[in-house]
Amino acid sequence: MTVTVEQLEQALTTLDQVVAAVNIGRGSMVASYGHRTSSGSQEHAPLPVDVDLIDKKVAAHRLLMDRALRIALETNQPLTGRDVHSLTNYLYARAPWIVAQLWGLDFYKAVVEHTNGLDNARTRREPKVFAGRCAECDTDLYAVKGQPEARCGTCSATYEVLAWRDFARKHYGNYIGTPTDLSRKLSTPEYGIQVTADRIRKWAQRDKLERANPATNETGQPIPPAYRLNDVRDLYHNARRTPLEGRTA
Repeated sequence: MTVTVEQLEQALTTLDQVVAAVNIGRGSMVASYGHRTSSGSQEHAPLPVDVDLIDKKVAAHRLLMDRALRIALETNQPLTGRDVHSLTNYLYARAPWIVAQLWGLDFYKAVVEHTNGLDNARTRREPKVFAGRCAECDTDLYAVKGQPEARCGTCSATYEVLAWRDFARKHYGNYIGTPTDLSRKLSTPEYGIQVTADRIRKWAQRDKLERANPATNETGQPIPPAYRLNDVRDLYHNARRTPLEGRTA
């Protein structure tokens, strides 16, 4: 197995972005507890700190620094800076040389591993929404709520959630699926609708939904009913606009 220049460049860019998203400033390390003394001064105490997140950020910085220093010594090309952004730029510019080295693949794997570890530590406590499946490795994608991108935890491929949402609204409206499929699909960022599979089944039982697939397959065996996504979405919005009048939708 080998690594390409493009793969290493993408890995370095992603690590730089993830590190930049980790904000651990001094102001966040101290909490004010208001007036607690007779003199009127404020008492302060440290806020809980995510030590794992800090450790992973330091480890990623150390990886980049160690490799950049070795390259600088070997190629006689001095570093342009020692912060993460400068180091990733330095390594990015030398990606063709790096991938030609025997250790190039191992370095690429280490960059990806540090990126995933840091990104997971950064986002594990933040609310996430299902954002589809990765086109590269078929892994489920989850986007931090409110963030414009979703990153695959397996291969680090990045997807623009907002662009995907616009595409889906134009092309996926005629999607047909079972109540479970539709419930999951409607919860994704391009729709943002929370409706349970059980509720969809009840709509169908009350003849509010028209079945969109045959009752049997080619051999005559029964198949689960499926419905159009657009129909379910319209029912959902109509139910929200219409007073319940003592009845459930």
